[in-house]
Amino acid sequence: LNEYWVSLLTHRSGEEPIRLLSSGQESYEVRWKILSNARSSIHLATFSFMKDKTTRKLFDLLKEKKKSGVDVRIIYDEIVNRTTFVGGWIRELQKEGIEVYGYNSIKDGWFLDFNKKHPFRWLKKIAKRKLKQHFHEKYLIVDNQHLIIGGNNWGDKYAFGGIEPKAWRDTDVYITGETVRDVQLQFLRDCEMQKEWSIQKKKRMYYSDFSQAYLSTYQNDEGVISKYSELFSNIPPVLNLDRKSNISFMAHKPYEENELKLTNYFLNEIINSNSRIYWGCHGIRPPKIFTEHLIAAANRGVKVVLITNSKMSSKTLMAGGLLGWMYKECSKHFKALLENGVEIHEWQKPGAFHSKSLVVDEDMVSIGSYNIASGSAFNHSESNVIVKNKEFCNEVFQQFKVDLKSCVKLDIGKYNFPKENAFERKIQERNDMLSDEVLTESIRHGIQKRNFEESSKDDFFDVWMEY
Repeated sequence: LNEYWVSLLTHRSGEEPIRLLSSGQESYEVRWKILSNARSSIHLATFSFMKDKTTRKLFDLLKEKKKSGVDVRIIYDEIVNRTTFVGGWIRELQKEGIEVYGYNSIKDGWFLDFNKKHPFRWLKKIAKRKLKQHFHEKYLIVDNQHLIIGGNNWGDKYAFGGIEPKAWRDTDVYITGETVRDVQLQFLRDCEMQKEWSIQKKKRMYYSDFSQAYLSTYQNDEGVISKYSELFSNIPPVLNLDRKSNISFMAHKPYEENELKLTNYFLNEIINSNSRIYWGCHGIRPPKIFTEHLIAAANRGVKVVLITNSKMSSKTLMAGGLLGWMYKECSKHFKALLENGVEIHEWQKPGAFHSKSLVVDEDMVSIGSYNIASGSAFNHSESNVIVKNKEFCNEVFQQFKVDLKSCVKLDIGKYNFPKENAFERKIQERNDMLSDEVLTESIRHGIQKRNFEESSKDDFFDVWMEY
């Protein structure tokens, strides 16, 4: 390894193969470096591509790498990227032979099946799912050795974080070793699933039916490893250090696996917390189950601190935070939290706060794409890394302390709460997917009584605030 990679792989003690990238500037410096040095494969998962100079640079580089013999594969959210107008650029990649999979295409699955009970209700259900089901993951794997994962999408406002005042504050991590293999496997599972779906959807099949039928194949890791054996045989032993640091990768696939892996995991971490919970994301709109457990933690003496955007900084989100809806909706979730000792700190810089980091106690960190919102909890495909390491936990905690200097803590005595309190809303039906051990009495009662909210504007708008 040359001096550059040694500097990236070392973390304090000199043996931890993980590096915190606490700005877009830091993340993109590493991104461009590993992409330029790619020799065999580039695998990219993203929620959105912005139509700007950063994405143009990326696409030109990917085309060059493909021509030089590097295998390039991409998964992205199809519906969201229609609104960024990069369709023409994506077709350029496809013409070069790059494998590109657009998740949950707006064109797929629109037909009436009169063999279904209440076929028009099915059509309504499809429409709702199109609005809720998104691929929200953000990571890059190069040569099966280098992984960057976190909250950054592709575009100028991410790349210039830490440089331009109006660019966004975001967090990634750089990892190498066995964890890369885990993410690689998940990426290829998703590629294979989307490839098969492109065939099956032509047979007038619903994605929900397809995913259920495909589940055993989707979860057959040995089949994927066998098909892509060359990608699982070239990890240098010198890099296989991360198991000592207890780094793990967790994919959250509500519609592919009918599980809420990250949601259940985070709820368990909150339930078992003893001293502190620090969590940030672009908008705090926790489902009731999260609110109840955060309140319970605060009531037993755990310091609970949440960072989110202010009314001002939220306007740098899409369409001025959808003309102010974003902040207004978030504020409806504040009252119950503040009344029960949860601290909320609002970001004051011009660019939005977009970082998605969680610290629990002194030895647990999670960084990835998961937000404190219903979309991530119940509907979006997400991915996070979880690190159980005191040194790294302290490093991320110190970054929280830096970020808090650019925030203002909400004062419950001075805050002008909206009339509606989101905590008093009915729960969503997908609460019935939660693990039994994380259910509170009120959520359990709502599930038993089937006392569900019919629809939620929060679900509809949630994902559009992400770029």
